[in-house]
Amino acid sequence: MRILLNVLTIFSCLLFYQVCNAQSAIKYIEIDWKNGSEAAKKIMVSDFYYNLIDAWSPFGSDRGNDTYYLYCDWKSKHPNENVKGFIDEELIACGYPGFDLYLDGSDPKKLKSIVNTMQNQYISLNNINIIVISLAFSQLFLEGRIEPEVKRWAEAAFSREKVFLNFWGEDGEKERVEREERMDQLLSDLRKG
Repeated sequence: MRILLNVLTIFSCLLFYQVCNAQSAIKYIEIDWKNGSEAAKKIMVSDFYYNLIDAWSPFGSDRGNDTYYLYCDWKSKHPNENVKGFIDEELIACGYPGFDLYLDGSDPKKLKSIVNTMQNQYISLNNINIIVISLAFSQLFLEGRIEPEVKRWAEAAFSREKVFLNFWGEDGEKERVEREERMDQLLSDLRKG
């Protein structure tokens, strides 16, 4: 257990260093409505998109914010490569290599059985979903469009998240309802991108 904690600590430090290094190495576009693409200005109109401490925002969690900056860095180094290269790198770096991004929540029993094999179960799945959703909205914000494949991955991520809405439990009913409403809005906006 102690070895695992040390490995996780080292991994977290390396990821933090990578993100900080990426943020300072290149000039990045601040996540603010006025800085978005024309399409993003029309679609991403809700204030929560630009609230970087809103956990339900695509850029508000640490993982979502990191994904935005890492994607900016990757895109500047690989302008003509398929985005699959980026997502594969991120899934490997986060310890989820080979995860089927097309897997959705249409078969909740199958999804839950897969999640039960993951080290941190729903937390691991949620991290994957955050990466994918943040990537989709990063593309919309920066490039004015979401690649079709990324859109399919994000739709599957929302579908997976809906299966686990009860994760918030009875004590978190208000959060669960808020999360479901937010996901519905994000999914609607995603489909416009």
